[in-house]
Amino acid sequence: MLKVEKVEKPEFFNSWIKKNESWNQVLRKYILEKEQQHFCCYCEKKVTAYGEDSHIEHIRPRNKFPKLKNEYNNLLVSCERKERCGHAKGSRFNEYFIVPTEENPGDYLTYSPNGEMRPIDNNQKGRETIKILNLNTPALRDARRVMFIQLHGMKNAPGCDEFEKHFNEYPTLITYFKENYLKQT
Repeated sequence: MLKVEKVEKPEFFNSWIKKNESWNQVLRKYILEKEQQHFCCYCEKKVTAYGEDSHIEHIRPRNKFPKLKNEYNNLLVSCERKERCGHAKGSRFNEYFIVPTEENPGDYLTYSPNGEMRPIDNNQKGRETIKILNLNTPALRDARRVMFIQLHGMKNAPGCDEFEKHFNEYPTLITYFKENYLKQT
């Protein structure tokens, strides 16, 4: 799960608030480029601003926090997978949900070599966020496991500290691997 640093809201944001649907792609593109490096804010799969693979995600759901409906800092971009991330979350939100614009998910979440996302020290925020977002679907777990195997195979190769050049998803998994496996011999 990404830690997202919000930037200044764009000038066109007020046009988006007025419900001009043509601005949805413009806002998604802005957030993805300026804040999320084209990753889903939750699962870290690559997404685009165009097409049907992403949507504007209200971190705090609109029906529970109507005053935050048009608050720029409450908006991120999530993938469109029905079984995980923003769609799995829907209106579910509680005090244990990790808000990636306010907290560093890396303080609560980690990975295992089998690709599973786990809460650090079994903390409640990590457990609840993984559950709400369904971040251990078989497809996500398998993809992360394969990437972990690939990273492990490359760890002694020249330029291994530049894994980001070879992989275009799961940046926090790459960081985790570098911090925990490159130091080992």
